[in-house]
Amino acid sequence: MDEILAKEVLNFIQKCDEDIAHNVFSQGNYEQAKKYLEILNKIKKENDTIIINAYIKKLDFIIKQIDTVNYHTYKESIVNLVSLSATDYIINLIQAKRLTNPVLIARYAYIELAKVLYYDVSYVIQTDPNIKKRIGNAPINIHKEKIFSYVVCTQWLQLYTYILKQFGINVIKRSKTNQGHVWGEIALDNDHIIIADATDYINSSIDLSNAKAINPTVGFVVLPKEYSHLKLYDTFYDRNNWEIAEKIKGYYALNRDLDMSLGYITKKGYASERIIAENELFQYSDIIISEEKDFERFLEATMEFFKKVKIPNNIDGYEIFAYYNTFIKKLPRNIMANISQKTLYVDSFAYKQKRLRKTFLHAPNEYLKYLNGLVYSRYYKYLSEEEHNSLLEQMKSGSLNGEQVSNLIAKYEMVIAEINRNINLHYAINKLQFYYPYTGDTLGIQLYEPMMGTKNFNNLDDFYDFKERNLIK
Repeated sequence: MDEILAKEVLNFIQKCDEDIAHNVFSQGNYEQAKKYLEILNKIKKENDTIIINAYIKKLDFIIKQIDTVNYHTYKESIVNLVSLSATDYIINLIQAKRLTNPVLIARYAYIELAKVLYYDVSYVIQTDPNIKKRIGNAPINIHKEKIFSYVVCTQWLQLYTYILKQFGINVIKRSKTNQGHVWGEIALDNDHIIIADATDYINSSIDLSNAKAINPTVGFVVLPKEYSHLKLYDTFYDRNNWEIAEKIKGYYALNRDLDMSLGYITKKGYASERIIAENELFQYSDIIISEEKDFERFLEATMEFFKKVKIPNNIDGYEIFAYYNTFIKKLPRNIMANISQKTLYVDSFAYKQKRLRKTFLHAPNEYLKYLNGLVYSRYYKYLSEEEHNSLLEQMKSGSLNGEQVSNLIAKYEMVIAEINRNINLHYAINKLQFYYPYTGDTLGIQLYEPMMGTKNFNNLDDFYDFKERNLIK
């Protein structure tokens, strides 16, 4: 390889590493990396060397990093992630960042893994304990689980445990007797532990949301060893634990220092903190607005805020509840009382397939195939090994064209439908509703889910019509 080109590529790679370390994932770097990759692949055909292969591997990883962060902005880019497992992705990130401190590694892995996984809301709405157990015990391949997969606590913990094991960090599985929830605990030394729990709703928040929004987390905390086996949800939910909860809150301060060291935030704080500090709406959280005209004006301004506020990359309809709540709880008390949130549920298979066909009708076949794979991947774990291999492996290998994929999907549709009837897998949509003061009539409704973004309704009739047409519960 030409010496000038080698130096140019190396300088570019170093620039990308620095940008990524500061949470900058520019489309310009993405395009340039692709150009260099194309050049090097051509050179490799004539002169296959160790340095060229190293550069190719690094450029490919940079492209995938930027792809993941910009998933919703550059839809076609997700095709490049088909072969990238969630664990490989996070391990590569940690290695690229050259972290050695166990606390920083545990923190970085915790946040980055939460960014690329979704919570399987089907578990939440199940009433049959046997079905809940089946979802919780569903097998997961820690080496191959895809980015943007749906998981519950048991599967998240397996992935997190495997990642940290690669860096010599042991994660202990914790649970409460006769409860289904599990979380991780790491022994740092003789005096301190880390509690890691990304999938539970703790103090009205969940870290699968907080990580994607670059907001303070609630499930990761370094504590004295005396708090071993502590379940954070119970600590904040049970009023009898008020004194313990207040003590635990003090230990969260270390997370801020860790996140500054990792480049997630600056002295200006987390993303939501900056938005709150710069917006007048959130400067009156301890007051009640008494004048009717002021109240109505404030409420309408609040509704406009939620229409325009930037939605964090990759956040879904279940996770955005916690994101919106970050702002709602900072509003004046009687404004807050006239806003409600609710998670709506739709059949995952029927709804997502319908939205995919409508939203991405003109997208590349490879992209449509990958989206189909994402929807169906929720069902693969419940198929027999024979069925699993026949369908999943052929799709992942890319050996099928669009028509063949459609035929295979049709073949297994009855199998998938039977699984869906038995397990009842669902997909979440957030409903944010605003009410007129005093009368309680609906001022407006805003729905959010990734496939449609935000959708606003001015009256209940339009909302109910949409809800009925899309089989929303």
